Amino acid sequence: MSCYCGSLLAVVVVLFLSASLGTGAGAGADLKGSCAATPHPDVCVSALQKDSDAKAAASPRDLAEAAIRAASAAGSAAGDYARREMDLVKDNGMWQCLNECAEDIEEALSHLDDSDGEMDDGKMKDVKLFLDTAEQDVWNCDQSCRGAANTPVKTALLAKNKDFEKLMSVALALIKRTAAGDAAQGPAAAASKTKTKP
Repeated sequence: MSCYCGSLLAVVVVLFLSASLGTGAGAGADLKGSCAATPHPDVCVSALQKDSDAKAAASPRDLAEAAIRAASAAGSAAGDYARREMDLVKDNGMWQCLNECAEDIEEALSHLDDSDGEMDDGKMKDVKLFLDTAEQDVWNCDQSCRGAANTPVKTALLAKNKDFEKLMSVALALIKRTAAGDAAQGPAAAASKTKTKP
């Protein structure tokens, strides 16, 4: 009898744990799983774990919004660095590199800002377009500095720009993932509404 009770208790505990774990797994967005689908998983995880909203993200869209915020912060850091260094450099080629790079980064940031507004409206196609354009502006920064002398300032600027570029590609990948999820849910939701009509 005690063996039977013990077995029954073990089955009940296993069923309870399975139900609890199943509920927990579906409760929020999978940060590591989502980041694994981006071009830079480590960068993605590192950036999003610093964002308290991303840690509590309920959906892939929340993670995508957090990635846009992280990219904006990296872009602001790169742009601010370029503007500060412009006041210090004496070399004309380096000044030109910093100036053009700062302008490209600021342009990219304006597109990121636009994309954040569109996220609120749920216009995923527009968000992808804004991010694609912003990424192009980041690449322009590398082109602008190609002729400048190799100095610690240039190295630091291009490293900051690279961080920005990586976070932009992470944000774009998460946006595409969100858009794909929304598209997949669209027909299902429509079918569900059709079934419930009297």
